[in-house]
Amino acid sequence: MDLNIGRKLDDRYEITELIGIGGMAHVYKAVDLMEDKIVAVKILKNEYAESEEFLRRFRNESKAIAVLSHPNIVKIFDVGFSDEINFIVMEYIDGITLKEFMEQQHILRWKDALYFITQVLRALQHAHDRGIVHRDIKPQNIMLFADGTIKVMDFGIARFSRIDGKTISDKTIGSVHYISPEQARGDFTDERSDLYSVGIMLYEMVTGQKPFDGDNPVAVALMHMQDIPSYPRDVNPSVPEALEEIILHAIERNPSKRYQSASEMIKDMDMFKMDQTIVFGYKSAVYANGDDEATRYFNPVGSDIDDEDYDDDDYDEDDEDGEDDEEPKRSYTIPILAAVSVAVFIIAALIIANAFSKFGKGTDDGTRVSVPNFVNMSVSEVKETYGNTFQFQTSLEYSSEHDEGIVMKQGTAVGTSVKKGVTIVLTVSKGQRMLPVPDVTNMTYEDAASELEKYGFVATKITQPDDSVMVNYVIRTTPESNEEAAYGSTITVIVSSGALETNVKVPKLIGLTESEAISKLNELKLKYERYDVNTLEDKGKVIAQSEPEDKYVAKESVIKIGVSTGIEEKKSIDISIPIPAGISGKFEVVAYLNGSYVTSHMIDRGDMVAGQSIKLNVTNTGEKTYKILVKNVDTGKDIEYAQYTVNFETGKVTEDSISKDNFLSLVVTTTPTPKPDSSEKPKPDSSQDSENSKKPSPDSDSDSSINDSKSPSNDDSVAGT
Repeated sequence: MDLNIGRKLDDRYEITELIGIGGMAHVYKAVDLMEDKIVAVKILKNEYAESEEFLRRFRNESKAIAVLSHPNIVKIFDVGFSDEINFIVMEYIDGITLKEFMEQQHILRWKDALYFITQVLRALQHAHDRGIVHRDIKPQNIMLFADGTIKVMDFGIARFSRIDGKTISDKTIGSVHYISPEQARGDFTDERSDLYSVGIMLYEMVTGQKPFDGDNPVAVALMHMQDIPSYPRDVNPSVPEALEEIILHAIERNPSKRYQSASEMIKDMDMFKMDQTIVFGYKSAVYANGDDEATRYFNPVGSDIDDEDYDDDDYDEDDEDGEDDEEPKRSYTIPILAAVSVAVFIIAALIIANAFSKFGKGTDDGTRVSVPNFVNMSVSEVKETYGNTFQFQTSLEYSSEHDEGIVMKQGTAVGTSVKKGVTIVLTVSKGQRMLPVPDVTNMTYEDAASELEKYGFVATKITQPDDSVMVNYVIRTTPESNEEAAYGSTITVIVSSGALETNVKVPKLIGLTESEAISKLNELKLKYERYDVNTLEDKGKVIAQSEPEDKYVAKESVIKIGVSTGIEEKKSIDISIPIPAGISGKFEVVAYLNGSYVTSHMIDRGDMVAGQSIKLNVTNTGEKTYKILVKNVDTGKDIEYAQYTVNFETGKVTEDSISKDNFLSLVVTTTPTPKPDSSEKPKPDSSQDSENSKKPSPDSDSDSSINDSKSPSNDDSVAGT
């Protein structure tokens, strides 16, 4: 049982399962309890924990990856080194190794191979720019996602090339099938060593076999130092010749004759993808006759190199493709091609000589003509109009000034007197040269501009914030990569100015539930304050926000959100009721809604001045109709005085009816009977008690601001007009 399963490292990383075993470490799947995400944890094996050499390699890996940040390189999150345990926490890759994929496919289509290799080279260029040489590039160290994305991993024997590129004292070197000759010899290794390994890997992808294979690791290493591999096209004739040139150039034994940088190799691959007939001229004499490397003396077995010097984790006898002891068969390809080339050259020379013997002679009838101006005419128009007078030879050139098929230059000057039938050379426009824009995403702007210039484009820079792309690295281009653009045209390079450190964009909150809105604000590091809004909208729905959507505000800003209660808001409105002039006595003015008492106001004894009014305050929603009754408190008699319709949405009060005569009918014209002395106990007024008993009491539909008719009158509500 693996004792690491279930273990918590630093009380943070809980190990759940073993997912890989390497030469010096185990790799586990784990949960980052703090971040709540899946990670990979590489733990150095116990038997190597006391070895300074293995500890150095293990720590080298963490140092190497720590300075790298690229979409095609596995990310490192944390490291831990102690006497008890040494581990590296990395990005968890849910995929397979490129080795597994290659074994499934056996031979890859060249387009797929270049798609993968381009990503590997971009990762290496990023590392090389930071002085790091991987030194162990092989399919086993490259992870492949389902979407085709590549991740380079395992920088265990990486070197900071500008510090210590010499590896002669380092006994452990890269995997033998992909090792560079200089690394096998213990010589200085730099970026070109990684490019050799990439070339070997590309050879294997398109041919289905490794260029060098043998009985043991030492034999294979010696092949890298001494032998010349079979041409890829000899193994798989479907490999395009230009791609073969790229592979052979990458695996030159002499580093100075190889590609000098990953971007240089990417450029050739992009040119090949645009034109599969391109000829690079890399098939130098080294592959036909050998070079100084072939006769170079190397360390014999048993001196500085032996079997244990090689990391042969990937070595497998099942990979052997045939008898290695047989003498290689002589290839007749080169002699045959040479013979064919000579024959073609002789035939071509005869044709050209014959053409030049006739060129410019014209006809022998002695007729002479003056050469017209053909420039700016279409070539078809020239041949149609002057085809009986001249013969024409055309050459095509790209032009940004002339449309396709238009004559740009003529070999014989205008007005020259020539024999009829003479051949005139015309230079005809092929139109504007259109090229696919190279993919420069995730490059620095400087590298991207240089790359675009190689293809004849001019780069211009604009910046914008981006949370996922580092500062000064390319987000995208306009036109986008692989879209065609005119040669010499300007390509807009959109470069990251970094994440929005202080400002965030306010999201749309209106229409969300309260919990959804709060969750969004929390994600953006924004605070919130909520308040209720009385409305018939669904309860709990956000119907207002203090800052508009898409506005940038500082992190930790407070956004106020209005949340619906699901209840319509009530409003209070005053009904102004005019009182007739010349009344005296004590009267109670009462408002009723649907037969229920709402509120009232008392008019005490004393004459009312003409034009005065009182105000009754009512509170409700929608549109309601109130009846106004007036009661003579002294006599107990009451009448319906007026009716008002109140619209609480608009605040409008409409007087439906009013009868001042009814009011005046309540006024007592005779002197009222004096009230008994206060010392005497008053007798109950049966009529008044009867009327008061008839007054309806407020119910659940009544207004919330009901005033008891027996409560003291509010003098502030009486207003004269």
